[in-house]
Amino acid sequence: MPPLLVWRDPRHFDHRGDRPCALCGTPTPLRSHQGEPAHKVCAEAWLADHPDSTRFVSDTPTRPQRTHA
Repeated sequence: MPPLLVWRDPRHFDHRGDRPCALCGTPTPLRSHQGEPAHKVCAEAWLADHPDSTRFVSDTPTRPQRTHA
C-alpha cells in the first residue's frame, strides 16, 4: 500500500490557478512543499516507487495526535 501524505496545510492549494502536474501532466491546483504542481495521489504513487526520497513529504503535525480509546 502506498504511503499516504498529509497535505492539510492550505498552502498546498494554489488559488492562482491550475498548472500541469509534474508527474501526470493533467491540471491541478495542488502544490508540494516545494511549490511543485502535483496531485496528492500522484505524489503518493511516486513516493511508493521512491521511498527514500524527500521530494514529497507530509505536513509537520501542529499538535500532538491523540489516540482514542
